[in-house]
Formats: sequence, C-alpha cells, structure tokens
Amino acid sequence: KESVERSHRWEARSLKEHLKNVKNQAMYCVVHGGVDIELRTESVDYLTSLPFDGYAIGGSLGKNSDELMELLTWMMPLFNKTSNRNDKPRHLLGIGDEKSILRGVTMGIDTFDSCYPTRISRHGTLLTREGPIRLRRGKHSKSYGIPIDPECQCSTCRHYDRSYLWHLLKAKEPLFLQLAAVHNIQYMNDLMTKQRQDILDGKI
Repeated sequence: KESVERSHRWEARSLKEHLKNVKNQAMYCVVHGGVDIELRTESVDYLTSLPFDGYAIGGSLGKNSDELMELLTWMMPLFNKTSNRNDKPRHLLGIGDEKSILRGVTMGIDTFDSCYPTRISRHGTLLTREGPIRLRRGKHSKSYGIPIDPECQCSTCRHYDRSYLWHLLKAKEPLFLQLAAVHNIQYMNDLMTKQRQDILDGKI
C-alpha cells in the first residue's frame, strides 16, 4: 500500500510538470497494485481521475499467464465505469507473447510492448503461422528453399531459407541475430494488423 501511494505521488508530480509544456507528447499513468483487488481498484480510481492521456498497466502482473488473465478479467471493466476512462488507450507493460496478446485484446488492451519477439529469436525460436520453429533442430539443416513462413513478406523470408539460417545460427554468425529479429518483428506486426482488422470487422 505504501509503494502504491508513493507511485501515485510520483505520477501526479510528473503529470503536473508535463502539463506545463506538453510539447506534443502524451503521458500515460501506470496502474499498480500487484494482484491485490483493493489496491488495483484504488490505483485505477485515483489515476483515472487525473488528466493522463492513456492508462498503462504495470507492476507485478502475476506469476504466470493464467494469473495475468485472471487479473485482467476483473480489472479491465474498471476502465469502462465512466466515459472519461472509456475513450483513452490502455497499454499492457512488458507483455508480448502471442497467447497473452490474443487474450488481452479481447479484454480491451490496445497496445503492448515487450522484448519477447527479439529475445526468443536470438535463441533460435522463430514465429510462424503454423506455430514456433526451433531452428536449432538438425532437420532444418536441409530445409533448402523453404522460408521461415511462406506467408511472411519480411526481407528475411523473401531472401533466405531455413537451411541458411540454420547454418548462421550454428556458426554463431551475428547476421543471424538481425535476420531472425527482422522476421519475428514482422510476424508480430502482421499479428496486430489482423487484430485491428478483426476489431473493425466486428469479430472481436
């Protein structure tokens, strides 16, 4: 409780300074409180009473994906209680795996940020529409002419096949880090493009 109240004081002071000269910048608050219903509710109620441009959800978000979803299930409706809350974007801090994104979007999360796509790419995990590929496996050494994801239009998929990427990874060539990151970021961008279109089409 002391930590949440301290965070609130810091955020209010930051907002006060920001409003003196916004310089075409937006400022989000960060809702805290861990997985405690009372503290989270208190944080939402207080921070949404201030003129922030958007709401970020941060702090401890549970021990695993299930606890995160349980938290969002009861917390997200709090942002719909009044019109001044409902029309501002909501951002989930530090979460970027596909499962959490797909579930989070349906609960009203608008944006996400995470090192997840590039972190897993560094270790040889590449995202595809058929599920993740573990490129370290030997079977990919002879995957000649097969891109990571045939539907992907990133520069990596358009110019390199799995066998070449497997070689770069095994040889510890720095080029692999770049090519893998380019693909995984493109995959996530494509994923979010589809989510936005599904919202516009009334599917979500």
